[in-house]
Amino acid sequence: MGKISGMEDIRQLPPKVCGIYKAVIQMLEEGTEAGDIRVSAVTERAGIGKGTAYEYFDSKEEIVTCAILYQMRCMFGWLKETLEELDGFREQLDFLLTEVEKREYHKNCFSRFLHMMTDNSDFNRGLRKRMQEEAFAPYLPVNVFAEVMRRGMERGELRTDLPVDYMSHCLFSHLLIYMMAVTSDGFPDTEPPAVRSLVYRGILNELGGECSRK
Repeated sequence: MGKISGMEDIRQLPPKVCGIYKAVIQMLEEGTEAGDIRVSAVTERAGIGKGTAYEYFDSKEEIVTCAILYQMRCMFGWLKETLEELDGFREQLDFLLTEVEKREYHKNCFSRFLHMMTDNSDFNRGLRKRMQEEAFAPYLPVNVFAEVMRRGMERGELRTDLPVDYMSHCLFSHLLIYMMAVTSDGFPDTEPPAVRSLVYRGILNELGGECSRK
């Protein structure tokens, strides 16, 4: 395999590349800013020589970008497959809220996605450009949630008078509200269980059909 683009089949990545990705993600989870990551630190964690990294990547920026794209493809690809296996919108909604509560990895991934979408640094602008590529479209959270909306509309569980993209962004924004409640002190007067109930009911009231809102 030659240079890595970040869009390769995840199951066919060389073990050394997977090790590089794991090292980058660990450093990001520990609070290291993307621009402060050093290739030597990455390769030391991955247990490979520094030169090996440049056999697959042209620059540090490519290493970090591809690692983040890999993490998001893994997370949102898994999320898409799991949501498709659930029977109805209420079950999907319960699952999403529970995942926000219990999985630190996923919470960090959501938080990082939000930061990348709002931060205007050179690195994040470049990352957003890569995420606009057609190959990445199935892994964008709003596209994953758009499929949930369409299926809910087909089952008669959700409203049909709202644009799907609006409904998808609405669901994502409510999940971010709940994430704030369980990961910070953003709601000092309201405990997370109460916020969960409010978020759950708020989503159903805004997006649900008559049966879902009862």
